[in-house]
Amino acid sequence: MNIKISPEGVPDYNAIANVNYQAFLNWHPNNQYVSEPILVDLLRHSSFFDPELSLVAKLKDQIVGHALFTPFKFIVLGEEQMGVILGPIAVTPGYQRLGIGRQLIEEGHKRAKSKGYTFSLLCGHETYYPRFGYKTEMFSVSGSRVKIVNNDFSHEGFSERPVNDGDIPWIRKAWNDQHNQDSLALSPGQSISDWCNHKAKCCSTVISFQDKILGYARYAKTTPLIVKEILVLDENMELTLQYLGKGQIEFSVPLAANTLTKVLDPYRFQVLDNRNALEPFMIKVIENESLIDRYCTQVEAGSIQPGIIVFPSIFDLDDGVID
Repeated sequence: MNIKISPEGVPDYNAIANVNYQAFLNWHPNNQYVSEPILVDLLRHSSFFDPELSLVAKLKDQIVGHALFTPFKFIVLGEEQMGVILGPIAVTPGYQRLGIGRQLIEEGHKRAKSKGYTFSLLCGHETYYPRFGYKTEMFSVSGSRVKIVNNDFSHEGFSERPVNDGDIPWIRKAWNDQHNQDSLALSPGQSISDWCNHKAKCCSTVISFQDKILGYARYAKTTPLIVKEILVLDENMELTLQYLGKGQIEFSVPLAANTLTKVLDPYRFQVLDNRNALEPFMIKVIENESLIDRYCTQVEAGSIQPGIIVFPSIFDLDDGVID
């Protein structure tokens, strides 16, 4: 079978959407939605998107597969590094299990390496991707479970509003101050589309108290609450978490337990370690003897804990929270 792998072009957009729709039609909970075609489109708007890393597999003139490698800036062992996120990857039913996915992945790795990216990160099937060199249990997407012990709290004086362009400089500074020494972190980006809301069940917001900005938060409006990102000064953390809890006594926060215990009053909060590097959370080292190679080696040896990855708001579209 003569499969040709090449970068996408604008005329391919519809066919790519169709491939992703068909491949993921029965994958989501209750089959209520297929988000991957829209996710691909949103990722095309990201700061570092490279069409040469959005690959299509063609059989004659028909697109039968697609793999998207999106570049992002990361912190690795306290230093900035560029890597790619693989996903979504889709092959049309009827052409699966014929090696098309392998061709797409291997070509993507080759192209990413030629462009200077040192690693590829994904959440995927733990028995499939290790065939291509992906190491499992390399990061966590959770950090802590926070319990509010004393729930006597008034929400009077608090307000929320959407993020605007003028907020981006201080949000970016807050992110850098909080994560610049992390073992592994994913930088969302420089523009408002990297920090705004993309799903009705989620909220990206600037929180204020008595007209003073406390910080930025992104959360899923679920029970229990899922705090996806929180950027506040240490002295504002207690007040912000109590407000976000909105009467709930336990919720998740994507920060390490030892970070939170330093700034939260133990008489008001109980912090439980919820870091969990599951098998689907994988990294492939593209460039040997790089920082990410050292990171993976140290995680495997148990000398450091897996880093906590907070995926940007674009990925909220595909987080399994049903509208």
